[in-house]
This record gives sequence, C-alpha cells and structure tokens, in this order.
Amino acid sequence: MPTIDLNADIAEGFPNDQDLLRIISSANICTGHHAGDPDLTSETVRLARALGKRPGAHVGFPDRQSMGRRELEEGYPMEWIESVAIQIRASSNFAYIKPHGALFHWLANDPDSSKYLWDVLEEMEKPFMGLPGTGHEVQCRRRGLRMINEGYCERGYDSNGMLIPRTSPGAILHDLDAICDQAVKLAAKVDSICVHGDRDDAVQVASAVRRSLEQAGYQVVA
Repeated sequence: MPTIDLNADIAEGFPNDQDLLRIISSANICTGHHAGDPDLTSETVRLARALGKRPGAHVGFPDRQSMGRRELEEGYPMEWIESVAIQIRASSNFAYIKPHGALFHWLANDPDSSKYLWDVLEEMEKPFMGLPGTGHEVQCRRRGLRMINEGYCERGYDSNGMLIPRTSPGAILHDLDAICDQAVKLAAKVDSICVHGDRDDAVQVASAVRRSLEQAGYQVVA
C-alpha cells in the first residue's frame, strides 16, 4: 500500500490544534516567533509526541503583524535573519525543519541572499520540508540534506507548478471537493501534503483530505 504524510501548521494561536493532531501524521509546530509563544510551542510538542505524531520545527521571520508572510523586496532585516538562525539551531528535538511564509519563498527564490540560513540548515543536518522544483530542492541536493517534498492541497498552483501568490485570484482553494481532488493528485508526486491550521475550516479540510487519501488507497503515515 502506498503511503503519504499529512501535515498541518499548528501552534500559531488558532483553536484547531488538538483536533488537527488527531487527524494528521506530522505537525509543523510554530517555534513562537512568527506567531504563538514558547509555552504553546512546548505544550504542542508534548501533545504531538503523546499522540504519536512527527513534530517538525516551523520557523519563520519574527514579523508578527503579518504572521511572517510579508515579503520585502528591499531585503530582510539582519535581526529577522538572526532570529531564524536561532530557531533553526534550537531545533535539535524536532524531526525536520519547515520554513514559513516569506521565509519559505526567500529560501526558494534567492539562494544567494539567503546563503547564511542555508549554511545554518546544512550545519544542523535536519531533513528539510520544502517545495519540489524550486531552490529548496537545488539547495538540499547541493548540501546533502534530505528533502521532504511537500504539496499544498488548498493552495492554487500556476502552470509551472509554483504556488500562486496569496494576493492573487485562485491562491486559496475553498471548495472541499476541489481540495480533496488536488490532494489525491499531489499524493503521487510528493511525500507530504499540508493543511494550513489557520483556516476556519482546517479540521473539516484535514478530515476530508485524509478520508479521500485513504479511499484512494493511501496509508496516511509520517
């Protein structure tokens, strides 16, 4: 039986975490910088392990106003970059590292400017959860990092297989049937499928996606 991992971004201060942890197989746990707080991070790690879920460090820029999603064309402040480096270096108790929001896109699209953080990631030697076909894949291969290829069941993709920017039409999928169809199609191409925990309907989406994957013959497991 083919397997697929189902993950969710949690510990960001939204009320879905406990219900999501009972559905997913891996948890991208916010490290308390782009959202949440250290106590919530620690409690979520404890709960994830108690439920037998794989915990990953969900690291992001400390731009809480935008929840780490604001992209800056002129470059990112050094204190933000150092904050991410601290988060990465503190990830020894996590199974993998996944970048969040603007950091995710910066690491994928600008390997020269983000070289320092890629060096820190290489130093930690943790599996990296990222988007196939981007700089994530190039850098992981170059640096000998295991990459967990991730797909997004409720985000729109363009014709090149890249995520549509959140500010553009079609970036966020809302129809549950379309989300489930996309999840099943992605499962043949990726290692893990993500549900965003800040959606109001995150639990409904995760439940329906898991059910659709299992009906398609996949075992949901980290």
